[in-house]
Amino acid sequence: MAPPEILSRAARLLRGQTSVLVEKSLERIREGVSHYASPMLAPADVTERVHEALEIAVEALAVPERFLASGEHAWSVGRKRALEGTPMLAVLQAYRIGASVLWDSLVEAALKGAPEQAEPLVHAANDFWRFVARDTTIVMESHRRTLAGLARDDGRKLLPVLKALLRGHSDPMDIAATACAFDVPVAGRYAVARLDGPAVSRPAEAAVREDVGDLRLYWCALPDGQAVVAQLGDASLEELASALATGPGVRGGISPVVTGLAELGRAKELAELALGACRRDDELVLLEDRMVSGLVLARPDLAAGIAHRVLGPVLDLDPADRAALLDTLEAWLDCQGSTDRAGELLYCHRNTVLNRLRRLERLTGRLLNHPRDLVDLTLALEACRTGSADESSH
Repeated sequence: MAPPEILSRAARLLRGQTSVLVEKSLERIREGVSHYASPMLAPADVTERVHEALEIAVEALAVPERFLASGEHAWSVGRKRALEGTPMLAVLQAYRIGASVLWDSLVEAALKGAPEQAEPLVHAANDFWRFVARDTTIVMESHRRTLAGLARDDGRKLLPVLKALLRGHSDPMDIAATACAFDVPVAGRYAVARLDGPAVSRPAEAAVREDVGDLRLYWCALPDGQAVVAQLGDASLEELASALATGPGVRGGISPVVTGLAELGRAKELAELALGACRRDDELVLLEDRMVSGLVLARPDLAAGIAHRVLGPVLDLDPADRAALLDTLEAWLDCQGSTDRAGELLYCHRNTVLNRLRRLERLTGRLLNHPRDLVDLTLALEACRTGSADESSH
Protein backbone atom coordinates (compact mmCIF):
# COMPACT_ATOMS: atom_id res chain seq x y z
CA MET A 1 0.00 0.00 0.00
CA ALA A 2 1.35 3.40 -1.02
CA PRO A 3 -0.06 6.80 0.05
CA PRO A 4 -2.22 8.72 -2.48
CA GLU A 5 -0.29 11.28 -4.50
CA ILE A 6 -2.17 14.18 -2.89
CA LEU A 7 -0.88 13.08 0.54
CA SER A 8 2.64 12.61 -0.81
CA ARG A 9 2.64 16.13 -2.30
CA ALA A 10 1.34 17.63 0.95
CA ALA A 11 3.90 15.71 3.00
CA ARG A 12 6.73 16.99 0.80
CA LEU A 13 5.53 20.53 1.54
CA LEU A 14 5.82 19.80 5.28
CA ARG A 15 9.49 18.89 5.12
CA GLY A 16 11.46 21.26 7.28
CA GLN A 17 8.43 22.12 9.43
CA THR A 18 8.77 19.24 11.89
CA SER A 19 9.61 21.54 14.81
CA VAL A 20 6.29 23.36 14.41
CA LEU A 21 4.40 20.05 14.31
CA VAL A 22 6.26 18.86 17.41
CA GLU A 23 5.38 22.01 19.36
CA LYS A 24 1.68 21.69 18.52
CA SER A 25 1.66 17.95 19.25
CA LEU A 26 3.38 18.28 22.62
CA GLU A 27 0.95 21.00 23.70
CA ARG A 28 -2.06 18.84 22.82
CA ILE A 29 -0.53 15.67 24.27
CA ARG A 30 0.14 17.37 27.61
CA GLU A 31 -3.41 18.76 27.61
CA GLY A 32 -5.06 15.49 26.65
CA VAL A 33 -2.98 12.69 28.20
CA SER A 34 -2.63 12.85 31.98
CA HIS A 35 0.38 10.51 32.00
CA TYR A 36 2.33 12.86 29.72
CA ALA A 37 1.11 15.95 31.60
CA SER A 38 2.74 14.76 34.83
CA PRO A 39 6.43 15.67 35.23
CA MET A 40 6.71 12.60 37.45
CA LEU A 41 5.42 10.17 34.81
CA ALA A 42 6.16 11.61 31.38
CA PRO A 43 9.15 9.99 29.64
CA ALA A 44 12.20 12.25 29.77
CA ASP A 45 12.75 11.88 26.02
CA VAL A 46 9.18 12.68 24.93
CA THR A 47 10.19 15.73 22.86
CA GLU A 48 12.88 13.80 20.98
CA ARG A 49 10.60 10.82 20.35
CA VAL A 50 7.67 12.97 19.11
CA HIS A 51 10.07 14.78 16.77
CA GLU A 52 11.40 11.46 15.49
CA ALA A 53 7.92 9.97 15.00
CA LEU A 54 6.59 12.96 13.06
CA GLU A 55 9.70 13.22 10.91
CA ILE A 56 9.45 9.53 9.99
CA ALA A 57 5.71 9.81 9.31
CA VAL A 58 6.19 12.80 7.00
CA GLU A 59 8.91 10.97 5.07
CA ALA A 60 6.84 7.77 4.93
CA LEU A 61 4.04 9.74 3.24
CA ALA A 62 6.34 11.85 1.06
CA VAL A 63 8.37 8.97 -0.35
CA PRO A 64 6.41 5.77 -1.17
CA GLU A 65 9.57 3.66 -0.86
CA ARG A 66 9.79 4.65 2.83
CA PHE A 67 6.17 3.87 3.64
CA LEU A 68 7.08 0.88 5.81
CA ALA A 69 9.56 2.87 7.93
CA SER A 70 6.84 4.27 10.18
CA GLY A 71 5.68 0.74 11.02
CA GLU A 72 9.20 -0.25 12.08
CA HIS A 73 9.39 2.87 14.21
CA ALA A 74 5.98 2.12 15.76
CA TRP A 75 7.23 -1.31 16.83
CA SER A 76 10.29 0.19 18.52
CA VAL A 77 8.14 2.80 20.30
CA GLY A 78 5.77 0.16 21.67
CA ARG A 79 8.66 -1.91 23.00
CA LYS A 80 10.57 1.03 24.46
CA ARG A 81 7.57 2.46 26.28
CA ALA A 82 6.60 -0.97 27.66
CA LEU A 83 10.10 -1.44 29.06
CA GLU A 84 9.92 2.04 30.61
CA GLY A 85 6.59 1.34 32.31
CA THR A 86 4.47 3.74 30.23
CA PRO A 87 0.87 2.42 30.00
CA MET A 88 -0.30 1.32 26.56
CA LEU A 89 -3.35 3.61 26.67
CA ALA A 90 -1.15 6.69 27.24
CA VAL A 91 1.13 5.72 24.34
CA LEU A 92 -1.83 5.23 21.98
CA GLN A 93 -3.44 8.50 23.02
CA ALA A 94 -0.21 10.38 22.36
CA TYR A 95 0.24 8.61 19.01
CA ARG A 96 -3.27 9.53 17.87
CA ILE A 97 -2.90 13.15 18.94
CA GLY A 98 0.32 13.40 16.93
CA ALA A 99 -1.48 11.88 13.95
CA SER A 100 -4.30 14.42 14.30
CA VAL A 101 -1.84 17.31 14.27
CA LEU A 102 -0.14 15.83 11.22
CA TRP A 103 -3.48 15.42 9.39
CA ASP A 104 -4.47 19.04 10.08
CA SER A 105 -1.13 20.20 8.68
CA LEU A 106 -1.43 17.95 5.62
CA VAL A 107 -4.90 19.38 4.86
CA GLU A 108 -3.63 22.94 5.25
CA ALA A 109 -0.65 22.27 2.98
CA ALA A 110 -2.75 20.48 0.32
CA LEU A 111 -5.44 23.17 0.13
CA LYS A 112 -3.17 26.20 0.29
CA GLY A 113 -3.85 27.99 -3.00
CA ALA A 114 -5.61 24.92 -4.40
CA PRO A 115 -9.17 24.64 -3.01
CA GLU A 116 -10.09 22.25 -5.84
CA GLN A 117 -8.06 19.60 -4.00
CA ALA A 118 -10.72 19.37 -1.28
CA GLU A 119 -12.64 16.48 -2.88
CA PRO A 120 -9.62 14.20 -3.55
CA LEU A 121 -8.40 15.04 -0.05
CA VAL A 122 -11.66 13.72 1.42
CA HIS A 123 -11.04 10.39 -0.31
CA ALA A 124 -7.40 10.40 0.83
CA ALA A 125 -8.50 10.80 4.47
CA ASN A 126 -9.47 7.11 4.61
CA ASP A 127 -6.01 6.13 3.41
CA PHE A 128 -4.33 8.39 5.98
CA TRP A 129 -6.30 7.03 8.92
CA ARG A 130 -5.74 3.44 7.73
CA PHE A 131 -2.04 4.32 7.78
CA VAL A 132 -2.45 5.59 11.37
CA ALA A 133 -4.51 2.54 12.37
CA ARG A 134 -1.79 0.25 11.02
CA ASP A 135 0.87 1.97 13.11
CA THR A 136 -1.20 2.13 16.30
CA THR A 137 -1.97 -1.57 15.94
CA ILE A 138 1.75 -2.24 15.64
CA VAL A 139 2.39 -0.12 18.75
CA MET A 140 -0.22 -2.10 20.71
CA GLU A 141 1.11 -5.47 19.61
CA SER A 142 4.72 -4.54 20.35
CA HIS A 143 3.77 -3.17 23.78
CA ARG A 144 1.65 -6.25 24.56
CA ARG A 145 4.30 -8.75 23.50
CA THR A 146 7.02 -6.92 25.41
CA LEU A 147 4.98 -6.90 28.62
CA ALA A 148 4.09 -10.56 28.14
CA GLY A 149 7.79 -11.40 28.22
CA LEU A 150 8.40 -9.56 31.49
CA ALA A 151 7.96 -10.76 35.04
CA ARG A 152 4.65 -9.71 36.54
CA ASP A 153 4.77 -6.79 38.98
CA ASP A 154 8.53 -6.30 38.60
CA GLY A 155 8.39 -2.63 39.62
CA ARG A 156 8.49 -1.33 36.05
CA LYS A 157 5.46 0.94 36.51
CA LEU A 158 7.45 2.86 39.11
CA LEU A 159 10.36 3.45 36.72
CA PRO A 160 9.16 6.80 35.24
CA VAL A 161 8.58 8.14 38.76
CA LEU A 162 12.02 7.10 39.97
CA LYS A 163 13.73 8.64 36.96
CA ALA A 164 11.88 11.92 37.55
CA LEU A 165 12.94 11.89 41.21
CA LEU A 166 16.53 11.17 40.24
CA ARG A 167 16.41 14.18 37.90
CA GLY A 168 15.53 16.27 40.95
CA HIS A 169 11.73 16.57 40.75
CA SER A 170 10.58 17.27 44.29
CA ASP A 171 7.06 18.72 44.17
CA PRO A 172 5.44 17.53 47.46
CA MET A 173 1.98 17.01 45.93
CA ASP A 174 3.32 14.94 43.02
CA ILE A 175 5.48 12.85 45.33
CA ALA A 176 2.65 12.19 47.79
CA ALA A 177 0.24 11.20 45.00
CA THR A 178 2.63 8.83 43.25
CA ALA A 179 3.82 7.31 46.54
CA CYS A 180 0.22 6.41 47.34
CA ALA A 181 -0.41 5.12 43.82
CA PHE A 182 2.64 2.87 43.82
CA ASP A 183 2.68 1.97 47.53
CA VAL A 184 6.14 3.27 48.37
CA PRO A 185 6.85 5.33 51.51
CA VAL A 186 7.29 9.08 51.06
CA ALA A 187 9.54 9.17 54.13
CA GLY A 188 12.06 6.47 54.92
CA ARG A 189 15.71 5.51 54.63
CA TYR A 190 16.80 5.64 51.00
CA ALA A 191 20.16 5.73 49.22
CA VAL A 192 21.23 5.93 45.60
CA ALA A 193 24.09 4.07 43.94
CA ARG A 194 25.67 4.99 40.62
CA LEU A 195 27.43 2.28 38.67
CA ASP A 196 29.59 2.70 35.60
CA GLY A 197 31.66 0.43 33.39
CA PRO A 198 31.40 -2.00 30.47
CA ALA A 199 29.74 -4.74 32.52
CA VAL A 200 27.18 -2.55 34.28
CA SER A 201 24.34 -2.77 31.75
CA ARG A 202 21.43 -5.12 32.42
CA PRO A 203 19.07 -6.64 29.85
CA ALA A 204 16.15 -4.30 29.18
CA GLU A 205 13.81 -7.12 30.20
CA ALA A 206 15.49 -7.60 33.60
CA ALA A 207 13.29 -6.90 36.61
CA VAL A 208 13.35 -3.29 37.78
CA ARG A 209 12.73 -4.28 41.40
CA GLU A 210 14.95 -6.70 43.26
CA ASP A 211 14.61 -7.72 46.91
CA VAL A 212 17.85 -8.64 48.67
CA GLY A 213 17.32 -9.39 52.35
CA ASP A 214 15.94 -6.24 53.97
CA LEU A 215 16.86 -4.20 50.91
CA ARG A 216 14.54 -3.32 48.03
CA LEU A 217 16.50 -2.22 44.98
CA TYR A 218 15.13 -0.42 41.92
CA TRP A 219 17.41 -0.53 38.87
CA CYS A 220 17.19 2.53 36.63
CA ALA A 221 19.15 2.61 33.37
CA LEU A 222 20.51 6.10 32.62
CA PRO A 223 22.16 7.40 29.45
CA ASP A 224 25.55 7.41 31.18
CA GLY A 225 25.33 4.27 33.28
CA GLN A 226 23.13 2.62 35.87
CA ALA A 227 21.46 4.07 38.95
CA VAL A 228 20.06 2.00 41.78
CA VAL A 229 17.50 3.43 44.20
CA ALA A 230 17.69 1.49 47.45
CA GLN A 231 14.86 1.36 49.96
CA LEU A 232 17.06 0.48 52.92
CA GLY A 233 14.66 -0.36 55.72
CA ASP A 234 16.98 -1.21 58.61
CA ALA A 235 19.90 -2.24 56.35
CA SER A 236 23.22 -0.40 56.40
CA LEU A 237 25.07 1.17 53.50
CA GLU A 238 27.68 -1.57 53.86
CA GLU A 239 24.95 -4.16 53.29
CA LEU A 240 23.87 -2.23 50.21
CA ALA A 241 27.45 -2.27 48.93
CA SER A 242 27.61 -6.05 49.46
CA ALA A 243 24.31 -6.54 47.62
CA LEU A 244 25.54 -4.55 44.61
CA ALA A 245 28.89 -6.40 44.40
CA THR A 246 30.37 -4.88 41.24
CA GLY A 247 31.67 -7.02 38.39
CA PRO A 248 34.96 -6.76 36.48
CA GLY A 249 35.68 -3.25 35.24
CA VAL A 250 32.74 -1.73 37.12
CA ARG A 251 33.07 1.28 39.41
CA GLY A 252 30.38 2.37 41.82
CA GLY A 253 29.50 5.16 44.21
CA ILE A 254 26.92 5.13 47.00
CA SER A 255 25.31 8.20 48.55
CA PRO A 256 24.77 8.73 52.26
CA VAL A 257 21.33 7.83 53.61
CA VAL A 258 18.56 10.32 52.76
CA THR A 259 15.22 10.49 54.51
CA GLY A 260 12.65 10.41 51.73
CA LEU A 261 11.71 10.32 48.07
CA ALA A 262 12.07 14.08 47.70
CA GLU A 263 15.80 13.77 48.39
CA LEU A 264 16.59 11.18 45.72
CA GLY A 265 17.82 13.84 43.27
CA ARG A 266 20.34 15.08 45.84
CA ALA A 267 21.28 11.50 46.69
CA LYS A 268 22.03 10.83 43.02
CA GLU A 269 24.34 13.87 42.90
CA LEU A 270 26.18 12.60 45.98
CA ALA A 271 26.42 9.12 44.46
CA GLU A 272 27.98 10.73 41.36
CA LEU A 273 30.63 12.31 43.60
CA ALA A 274 31.30 8.93 45.22
CA LEU A 275 31.64 7.37 41.76
CA GLY A 276 34.15 10.07 40.82
CA ALA A 277 36.13 9.23 43.95
CA CYS A 278 36.84 5.68 42.74
CA ARG A 279 40.56 5.20 42.22
CA ARG A 280 40.42 1.95 40.28
CA ASP A 281 38.04 -0.40 38.52
CA ASP A 282 36.16 -2.99 40.59
CA GLU A 283 35.82 -0.44 43.42
CA LEU A 284 32.60 0.55 45.17
CA VAL A 285 32.94 3.75 47.20
CA LEU A 286 30.71 5.01 49.99
CA LEU A 287 30.81 8.80 49.90
CA GLU A 288 30.88 8.78 53.69
CA ASP A 289 34.31 7.13 53.46
CA ARG A 290 35.65 9.64 50.91
CA MET A 291 34.24 12.98 52.03
CA VAL A 292 37.43 14.84 51.15
CA SER A 293 37.30 13.45 47.63
CA GLY A 294 33.65 14.44 47.41
CA LEU A 295 34.46 17.97 48.52
CA VAL A 296 37.20 18.24 45.90
CA LEU A 297 35.00 16.80 43.14
CA ALA A 298 32.10 19.10 44.01
CA ARG A 299 34.18 22.15 43.09
CA PRO A 300 36.84 21.08 40.57
CA ASP A 301 37.69 24.70 39.77
CA LEU A 302 38.63 25.46 43.37
CA ALA A 303 40.31 22.08 43.73
CA ALA A 304 42.48 22.84 40.69
CA GLY A 305 43.44 26.16 42.26
CA ILE A 306 44.45 24.46 45.51
CA ALA A 307 46.48 21.82 43.68
CA HIS A 308 48.47 24.32 41.66
CA ARG A 309 48.91 26.79 44.50
CA VAL A 310 50.13 24.17 46.97
CA LEU A 311 51.85 21.61 44.74
CA GLY A 312 52.78 23.79 41.77
CA PRO A 313 56.58 23.28 42.03
CA VAL A 314 56.04 19.52 42.40
CA LEU A 315 53.74 19.38 39.38
CA ASP A 316 56.45 21.15 37.34
CA LEU A 317 58.89 18.27 37.88
CA ASP A 318 59.45 15.60 35.26
CA PRO A 319 56.82 12.82 35.43
CA ALA A 320 59.02 10.30 37.28
CA ASP A 321 60.07 12.74 40.03
CA ARG A 322 56.54 14.09 40.36
CA ALA A 323 55.07 10.59 40.70
CA ALA A 324 57.68 9.57 43.29
CA LEU A 325 56.93 12.54 45.55
CA LEU A 326 53.14 12.32 45.24
CA ASP A 327 53.11 8.53 45.71
CA THR A 328 55.29 8.91 48.80
CA LEU A 329 53.04 11.57 50.29
CA GLU A 330 49.98 9.43 49.63
CA ALA A 331 51.58 6.32 51.16
CA TRP A 332 52.73 8.30 54.23
CA LEU A 333 49.19 9.64 54.73
CA ASP A 334 47.63 6.19 54.23
CA CYS A 335 50.06 4.79 56.80
CA GLN A 336 49.08 7.37 59.41
CA GLY A 337 52.41 9.18 59.17
CA SER A 338 54.59 6.08 59.64
CA THR A 339 57.71 6.24 57.47
CA ASP A 340 58.48 2.59 58.22
CA ARG A 341 55.13 1.34 56.96
CA ALA A 342 55.18 3.76 54.02
CA GLY A 343 58.59 2.37 53.05
CA GLU A 344 57.22 -1.18 53.14
CA LEU A 345 54.28 -0.12 50.99
CA LEU A 346 56.58 1.56 48.46
CA TYR A 347 59.30 -1.13 48.64
CA CYS A 348 61.96 1.35 49.71
CA HIS A 349 63.94 2.26 52.86
CA ARG A 350 62.35 4.56 55.42
CA ASN A 351 65.21 7.03 54.79
CA THR A 352 64.14 7.26 51.16
CA VAL A 353 60.66 8.12 52.36
CA LEU A 354 62.05 10.79 54.69
CA ASN A 355 64.24 12.29 51.97
CA ARG A 356 61.33 12.51 49.55
CA LEU A 357 59.07 14.11 52.14
CA ARG A 358 61.73 16.67 53.03
CA ARG A 359 62.18 17.48 49.35
CA LEU A 360 58.42 17.93 49.01
CA GLU A 361 58.47 20.31 52.01
CA ARG A 362 61.26 22.36 50.44
CA LEU A 363 59.49 22.59 47.09
CA THR A 364 56.08 23.53 48.53
CA GLY A 365 57.20 25.61 51.49
CA ARG A 366 54.82 23.62 53.69
CA LEU A 367 55.72 21.45 56.68
CA LEU A 368 54.07 18.12 57.35
CA ASN A 369 54.18 18.66 61.11
CA HIS A 370 52.14 21.89 60.79
CA PRO A 371 48.43 20.94 60.87
CA ARG A 372 47.26 23.67 58.48
CA ASP A 373 50.03 22.88 56.00
CA LEU A 374 49.13 19.20 56.21
CA VAL A 375 45.48 20.01 55.42
CA ASP A 376 46.60 22.02 52.36
CA LEU A 377 48.84 19.21 51.14
CA THR A 378 46.14 16.58 51.70
CA LEU A 379 43.53 18.54 49.74
CA ALA A 380 45.99 19.33 46.95
CA LEU A 381 46.98 15.67 46.67
CA GLU A 382 43.33 14.63 46.54
CA ALA A 383 42.74 17.16 43.73
CA CYS A 384 45.57 15.57 41.77
CA ARG A 385 44.31 12.05 42.37
CA THR A 386 40.75 12.86 41.27
CA GLY A 387 41.93 14.66 38.14
CA SER A 388 40.75 18.07 39.33
CA ALA A 389 44.27 19.47 38.98
CA ASP A 390 43.81 19.16 35.22
CA GLU A 391 40.89 21.63 35.27
CA SER A 392 43.19 24.63 34.89
CA SER A 393 46.80 25.41 34.27
CA HIS A 394 49.03 27.28 36.68
